[in-house]
Amino acid sequence: MNDDNKTKEQLVAELQAIRRRVAELEQADQALKTSEEKYRQLVDTASDAIYIVSEDGLIIDTNESACAALGWTKKELIGKTISDIDPNFSVEKFKRFWESIGFDQQEIFETTHQKKNGALLPVEISGKKYKLADTTFYYGIARDIAERKQVEQELRESEEKYRALVNGMRDTVWVIDFDGNFVDINSAAVEILGYSREELLTMGPVDIDAALDAAAIKQLIKEMPSDEIQIFETLHTTKDGRQIPVEIQSCLIKYQGARMILSIARDITDRKQAEAERLKLKKLESVGMLAGGIAHDFNNLLTAVFGNIEMAKMFLSPDQKSYHFLESAGRSMESATNLTKQLLTFAKGGDPIKETLSIGEALIEMAQFSLRGSNVKLHPNIASDLWPVEADKGQLSQVISNLVINAQQAMPDGGIITLSAANIETSESRYVQITMQDEGIGIAPQYLDRIFDPYFTSKQKGSGLGLAITHSIISKHNGAITVDSKLNQGAIFTIRLPAADVAKKAISDNLSSEIDSEPVSAIHILVLDDEVMIRDVLGAMLGTMGHIVTYAADGQEAIAKYREAYQNGPAYDVVIADLTIAGGMGGQAAAQEMIKINPRAKIIVSSGYTTDPVMANYEAYGFKGVVAKPYHFADLQKVIRQVLNASS
Repeated sequence: MNDDNKTKEQLVAELQAIRRRVAELEQADQALKTSEEKYRQLVDTASDAIYIVSEDGLIIDTNESACAALGWTKKELIGKTISDIDPNFSVEKFKRFWESIGFDQQEIFETTHQKKNGALLPVEISGKKYKLADTTFYYGIARDIAERKQVEQELRESEEKYRALVNGMRDTVWVIDFDGNFVDINSAAVEILGYSREELLTMGPVDIDAALDAAAIKQLIKEMPSDEIQIFETLHTTKDGRQIPVEIQSCLIKYQGARMILSIARDITDRKQAEAERLKLKKLESVGMLAGGIAHDFNNLLTAVFGNIEMAKMFLSPDQKSYHFLESAGRSMESATNLTKQLLTFAKGGDPIKETLSIGEALIEMAQFSLRGSNVKLHPNIASDLWPVEADKGQLSQVISNLVINAQQAMPDGGIITLSAANIETSESRYVQITMQDEGIGIAPQYLDRIFDPYFTSKQKGSGLGLAITHSIISKHNGAITVDSKLNQGAIFTIRLPAADVAKKAISDNLSSEIDSEPVSAIHILVLDDEVMIRDVLGAMLGTMGHIVTYAADGQEAIAKYREAYQNGPAYDVVIADLTIAGGMGGQAAAQEMIKINPRAKIIVSSGYTTDPVMANYEAYGFKGVVAKPYHFADLQKVIRQVLNASS
């Protein structure tokens, strides 16, 4: 009985245990089903494609997103190999990949999946290899990165365009980090500074800008506003030591995810030279305003003295002792006259009195004249077919003389001056280029930029005006003059003058005034000048020529006398009118009134202020001729003859 009861108790306990186990199994099964449902729900609702791949490369499970992405049904996808959807993976390659990774080791890489229609889809794979019970598999999530790839491609194209644009710029472009290092540069920086790209990328602004040090650049970066462009000027130093003036434009940018500085440096050498040229011309004009007034008055005095000397010589025999003294005085007066002409060159608004000239032989003559009695030899190299130029023959002679004297002073022990002239033709214009090279001591580098400044000289003797005057003359001829020199290697001055349009004017074969000795019949001349001594000497010269002279001290008097003579006779054949009349009407205004009286009036303009634009362009103001003070007897004869012979 007891055994039987014990057996029953055991059976009951075992039955209860079985029931509990069944319940646990049922719960576990239900939990597993719930877990599987959650897993399936999670997998099927995932926006990324999910693939479960066996170690043989077979797809054993997937989700709806994978089917939608590739265009296959789930039934079609399951059982395919990885190579069926990924052209980058063969089965063999997948097996090697499988063997190369460990369990639970996450792998992220990019590849390409192929859709059912053959189209390719770029994807990023994130997956792991798992082992569950006795089964191993690869769980991979594939994210569509087509849009990202498109953005990356556009960024690459944009960067390529940026790089092409930046490298095509003539200005240097720098990207600078906050530590003061170059992070990026363009091709212009390499070309202009002479460093390689690799060298520059190990450098910073302090290495090319002597005005900066490490502390200064960091302070500049620290103080740079975030929303403004900073503009300033500085000097960049090239690899070979040259300094280039630049204008910098800098601003803060975001570059490769970090805040940096973008700087664009523009070479402003030409602008600086132009500014220096304008400043130089402004200095010349300032000097000219003072010098012009002084020279005008001085010229009037010289006119009287020089004219009286010429007249005195005409009444003496050349073998008389007094004749030689007068001749010597005349040469001194010529020097004084040349000085006033140099001063007048600075006068504001002064223009050269140009004519079309063939200057080949004349250049040699002028240089040789200035070298008379010196220990310096001239070596000419003048092109035989030199083009004519539009030039003031007196001023051009002065230029050559100044350059010869400058070269001669640079060679106190003698030497050779090489004078060359050649035709230069560019796409823009035609020039005659004149070069003068000496073998002298040269010009120190610190003086080269100042060599044409007025009153600047490095010599113990000299006024500092010669080269300044030369520069002014060439500028007023629409030309250019430059100098190149090294110490103890001489100097080379180069002049470029625009070639003349030979179709417009007849060419004078040389720079000397040809005196036609053919006499002019006695004529009636009206002289307008407010200076008594000038009227006296001019009247004496004209009287010696056999002419009848009448005088007027101002424009109103001259007009009245001209009108009276024209209406009642005898009319004046020629009028010589001074431009500047103190406190009264000058020659220009008087001439206009005379032309109203007689449109065929033959009026010669005269002035000691030879830089007045009326003197250079006298025909535009109605004058028929021009004569500068002080007067030369031969020049007066020549201009009167030309005016009388000219057609009205």
